[in-house]
Amino acid sequence: MTLAQTLLFSPYKKPFEDEIQEWNDNLLYVSNTIEEWSKCQKQWQYLQPIFDSPDIMKQLPGEAKRFKSVDKQWREIIKGT
Repeated sequence: MTLAQTLLFSPYKKPFEDEIQEWNDNLLYVSNTIEEWSKCQKQWQYLQPIFDSPDIMKQLPGEAKRFKSVDKQWREIIKGT
């Protein structure tokens, strides 16, 4: 990403300007996506032991079941990515 940003300020960029900008935009998008996934994963790691607790599963069976379903979907999405 640093190289793409450096190229944006190059005096020789004119013939490649559109490609450089596209690469920079794509890299920024990927970086932001990974950052958001990381935030989500940190919160998920906090919740997982709570909903895996037998006591919570007994007290909140519907929420525990829903959590497991979403957890499975999340893992499939991340694995596919």
